[in-house]
Amino acid sequence: MTDKDCLINKLKSEVEKLKKNLAFKREELQAMYLEHKGLVKKIDALKKENHSFKQQIKQLEQEAEEMLLYP
Repeated sequence: MTDKDCLINKLKSEVEKLKKNLAFKREELQAMYLEHKGLVKKIDALKKENHSFKQQIKQLEQEAEEMLLYP
């Protein structure tokens, strides 16, 4: 084998390693994206729940004030 052939084989091997690494990174990125998407949904749900609780607290505070005004 000539030096040129040896270099070509090394480069081919390097390209194959890079392709495998790229495929792994793509899978990793996709998993992270899906996790992020799920977390965003959870955050939105918790924000809605928090808003609902705040409204309930306001309503209960108003009712308590009214009850104190008219014993």
